[in-house]
Amino acid sequence: MTNSITIKGLDKLTRKLKSFEDMKKVIPGLEAGANHIEGVVKEYPQSTEANTPGQARWYERGYGPRWLRKDGSWGGSKTSKRLREQWSVKSKNKGLTWIVGNPVSYGKYVHGEEQASFHGPRGWKKIEDIAKEESDTILKFVQDRVDKILAG
Repeated sequence: MTNSITIKGLDKLTRKLKSFEDMKKVIPGLEAGANHIEGVVKEYPQSTEANTPGQARWYERGYGPRWLRKDGSWGGSKTSKRLREQWSVKSKNKGLTWIVGNPVSYGKYVHGEEQASFHGPRGWKKIEDIAKEESDTILKFVQDRVDKILAG
């Protein structure tokens, strides 16, 4: 399946932008779109029963797995890499390509194509799905830049 975005006035824009230097004027719109995606993907879904303390096992966000011991005390393993804080936006291809990424080793099982089967039902979205859902907003950022170029 191929996704496409149509930019109104692209033919005029292409004529107006004679060089890469001119094309740089669109880059802030692309960057704004990437920053928007980062903001959306950073939002955690509401906590579920999987995050509720006091049961036999649960996951404490920002810490890691926890469990209730037979003596009534809590055990745990501080394994969280703090997924939310690790997101970044980087440009390549001189600003014409933007990458929203996360180096956390388990990130692909939360937000990636290898998402664990229990994450989706608990509200975690794949980053590709977020990009599709937010494509109108991203397009608006780029279209606004195009409109400014055409107007000025």
